[in-house]
Amino acid sequence: MMEAPPFDKSLGMQYYATDTCPAGGRIKERVEDFVVEEILKDGTVVSVNGVALTPRVGNWTWIHVVKRGVDTLKFVLRLAKALGVNPRDISIGGIKDTRAVTSQIVSVRGTVSSLPQIPGVEFLGMWPMDRPITPAEIYGNRFTIVVRGVDRADCAAEALAALAKTPIPNYYGYQRFGTVRPVGHLLGLALLKKDAEAFFDVMFCKIFPRESEAAKRARELACRGEYAKALEAFPKRFLEERAFLRKLVEGADLWNAAMAIPGQILKIYIEAAQSYVFNLFLSRRMELAPLEPVEGDLVDVGGQVAYYVEGLAGDLVLPVPGAGVKMPRGRVGEALVRVVKDLGLDPALFLKMPRGLRAYGSYRRARLDVGQLEYKVAGGEVEIRMTLPRGSYATVVLREVVKPVDPAAHGF
Repeated sequence: MMEAPPFDKSLGMQYYATDTCPAGGRIKERVEDFVVEEILKDGTVVSVNGVALTPRVGNWTWIHVVKRGVDTLKFVLRLAKALGVNPRDISIGGIKDTRAVTSQIVSVRGTVSSLPQIPGVEFLGMWPMDRPITPAEIYGNRFTIVVRGVDRADCAAEALAALAKTPIPNYYGYQRFGTVRPVGHLLGLALLKKDAEAFFDVMFCKIFPRESEAAKRARELACRGEYAKALEAFPKRFLEERAFLRKLVEGADLWNAAMAIPGQILKIYIEAAQSYVFNLFLSRRMELAPLEPVEGDLVDVGGQVAYYVEGLAGDLVLPVPGAGVKMPRGRVGEALVRVVKDLGLDPALFLKMPRGLRAYGSYRRARLDVGQLEYKVAGGEVEIRMTLPRGSYATVVLREVVKPVDPAAHGF
């Protein structure tokens, strides 16, 4: 275990499991460098080359979709429009990476007679089914990843060999927070504390080097209180900033202006805050002992979370903070309570949010279980093939190899 660089620490990922040297390199230089294939709960791999499923009589249609460089949610909206259905009548088992080749099942309520042509999208099969595809139907994903421009092939080989026998912390990865503008968790914390001034400061006064010049200029104007000019300066794709500013121009106070941001986006901020606190919990737990259960820990035993006692089999889990979860006991519990207090959070805050933003807690495995890990190191390229359970991040594995100081510069 060794300390991570400042960027990772700012997201709660304070450690690497491996103590190998940085290999460097870039991921996702081409969309074909990052292939994600869904694995159904029965072990069926939804391969980019096709999959055979058994149809069932019912009111749903399952569709095999392969996307190349296409955002999952934008695809769902476009498909709904083309089919003339409500987006709520389309379901998925998970959101896949955009800069990637991804293969997954999408389900549509009712019968689908024909499919549209959508750039970057192939439809490889359709089956009638008796239920929608949901996250509960998914085991995880199979990844085939190429890292290019590796600086130290020996470091990559050493890290991958170590990963085959080292427990990896199941952090929420970079995608949860962003690498160009990693502030979602800070906005979420401000919302939970109902600190409208802090929310405004993070939204407009925190400016990052990799942002576009247009965004930097618009934020500077907003931070100075020139709301009308900032609204005009922000490109239309900045939905949340523009919604916030529009209300400020109309004379709303900071809190009510923030509440004008679409609820789905505000919810993402709160979930990012929960993820950040979980990452801090996991980092603190790594400081106390290896990622094996000790007395006072929480373990998942067949889907039920219980306090660990010697002899009890189960997977070590930590709470994702929110209403309805229990904390570990003993020194583990004490360490996690200190994290919450240091952040100025109170568990009651998660339920005191406006309707639709109330945050409920859950439990997440502390260890990332990598399956079927295979790799090849040749010259300046590394090819990695592995399976991960649903909800785990391939980039958490890749960061152990690349060890980036500036993740965005390495394609993360």
